[in-house]
Amino acid sequence: MMIRHIVLFNLKDYPSAEEKRKAAESVQAELLSLKDKIALIRAFEVGINEGENPSAYDVSMISSFASWDDLKIYQAHPAHQSFIAFNKNFSVKKVIVDYFF
Repeated sequence: MMIRHIVLFNLKDYPSAEEKRKAAESVQAELLSLKDKIALIRAFEVGINEGENPSAYDVSMISSFASWDDLKIYQAHPAHQSFIAFNKNFSVKKVIVDYFF
């Protein structure tokens, strides 16, 4: 069994759709860089919402880990902590789901 870690981010309001898209792309790029920095990540996917549902989140991250311990190490890793600090400039809300698969 492995652990799936899913995080959805809602970005702050931006004056234009173009600015919000650029912000989402910045968050996406920063998240994707974690895959090369943290070896314990088994699978990693980041997407930007393309739909228009008003209840949708803006950015999603789906990652997989071999164990709970690996997930905890990932969460404490300096690169992940750096992303959290970076993301405070963009996101206003997040939701997380962790489960076995």
